[in-house]
Amino acid sequence: MKHTVLKYGFIAVLFLIIAAGCSVKRATLPAARNSDFTSSALLSVSDVTELNFTAQSFFIQRADINVVNNNQSQSATATIKFAQPDSFLISVRVLGGLVEAARIMLTSDTILINDRINNNLYFGSNQNVKRIYGFDLMFFPVLLGDLITASQTLSGINCDEGNAVLRESSRGYIINYYIDCATKKCRKVIIENENDFFADDIEIDFDNFGKDNKMIFPTHLKINNFANFVSFEITIRKVEFNEGSSIEFIPGRNYNMVEIK
Repeated sequence: MKHTVLKYGFIAVLFLIIAAGCSVKRATLPAARNSDFTSSALLSVSDVTELNFTAQSFFIQRADINVVNNNQSQSATATIKFAQPDSFLISVRVLGGLVEAARIMLTSDTILINDRINNNLYFGSNQNVKRIYGFDLMFFPVLLGDLITASQTLSGINCDEGNAVLRESSRGYIINYYIDCATKKCRKVIIENENDFFADDIEIDFDNFGKDNKMIFPTHLKINNFANFVSFEITIRKVEFNEGSSIEFIPGRNYNMVEIK
């Protein structure tokens, strides 16, 4: 029973974070035209990475989440704060937003979950999370649609008829980025687990793109096959960029300490 609670709680945490950096402003952007980029054109890596969500802090004031598992659907709402370089604070609410079910603090190497329903404080390392759930916390920005590349010397990405594909291998995963050369944003990301032959690929689709000053971002995200069985659909309602407030996680008083392992 404990593992069931942990698995579903952590899945919710993972994919609420995908919503980070998106906005309620919606305006579908045009796909790249053939005249914009030919097969010989190069898309600058820096042009793509400078549009990464995690290049700045933000506060998502509302995200609506729908989780589907075995044809059963559950809904929740969330607020999400992000502070550079890698800290997230998430509040998950149920019953139409009336009840806070959990508050989560997450970094690239640690996760803390205040389970307010059962008065438990779950804690775990990135190593434990990766071993149990098959996902590395370091790749959360990828779930946002951010381009993370170890190829620092890469001079550019080839565009073919307005689209580019970049395939990166890192930390036991292969990440396939499908990039719109006109908007310089990922339209799709596929994450393969090199160490687990039986694991399904995680697929993330981004659409309903909007624009805020120089930032271009999706307002709708669909994630398939997380942990081989769960799908998520996320719609962002309101967000503030460059939110300057600090992040503080206050553990629940007299909560039971439960290690994720």
